[in-house]
Parts: sequence; C-alpha cells; structure tokens
Amino acid sequence: MTGMYNVVEKLRAGTLLTLKERAIHEVAACGILRDIHNALDALVAEAYGWPWPLSRDEILERIVALHDERVTEERAGHVRWLRPEYQIPRFGASAGAAAPALNLPDAITATATTPTATVLTTWPVSAVEQLTAVKQLAARLGPSPDALTAAFAGADPALVRRHLDTLVMIGEV
Repeated sequence: MTGMYNVVEKLRAGTLLTLKERAIHEVAACGILRDIHNALDALVAEAYGWPWPLSRDEILERIVALHDERVTEERAGHVRWLRPEYQIPRFGASAGAAAPALNLPDAITATATTPTATVLTTWPVSAVEQLTAVKQLAARLGPSPDALTAAFAGADPALVRRHLDTLVMIGEV
C-alpha cells in the first residue's frame, strides 16, 4: 500500500518513476487510484464549500480553522452529532448533552414476562447464538433478566444478564 501511494504522490507531482515504481504503477493501476483520490478531494472541498484545487498548506489552514470553530462551539454546548441516536447515549454526557432516558416500565408484570408456552427454549451453545436468542426473546418478553433466564432451559442467570446488558449498551434492546 505504501508503495502504491508513493507512486500516486509522484504521479501528482509529475516526477519520473523508477523501474520499481513503474512496475507498481502497472500492477496496482496507480493512475486510476490517483484519479479517484483527485475526484474525492474535489467532492470533499465542494462539501465544505471550498474552492478547488487548494494547496496542501491552504487545506491544512482551513482544517485547523474548522477544528477551532468546532472546539469553540462544543465548549459553548453545541455539538454537531453525525449519528445522534448512537452517539449521544454513549458520549453525550462527556460533551454536555443529556443522554436520552430509556422508556422502560418501572416494574414488569408477570403476565408480560412469563412465557406463555410451558416448553422452555434450549439455551444455545455459542455466544453469538446466545446473544441472538436473548435479543429475540427480549423483543417479546421485555428486558427482564429474570424472565429471560426463566424462558431458557439451562441458562446461567449471570450470563443472561451480561448478554442483556451488552445488547442494551449497543442499542439492540
């Protein structure tokens, strides 16, 4: 990869390639890679409302200025979240934003958490299957570790709770 990007930089600079660099250029199609990066750079500049092309120094100056603007905004409490539903619960408190509260009932009723069938689900062997099973059952029964453990034959209550906590943490339950 380093060799490819070294060739791309030489192509951009209009510098002659060595024999080794020519071989890399032919095998890795570095000219195409250069063209794709040039198009991407132009699109990024357009997205920021910047003229294009810009020198490396001008790009760096603009990026540093943009960074300084964002730092000032964030210190004033204005955070521009890219994915607020994902980021705020995880990072919002450290940025001064209140994390949204889960709308869970204070108590889960026995009828809502007790499986209707008397046949228990067999506790899966692999962790991935266990997580999947807990997620699917929690969608039906609610996020009660006790109810979920009771619905599985042979489930370790501590493991069910840990899987449930993990699923809640990553926003799956």
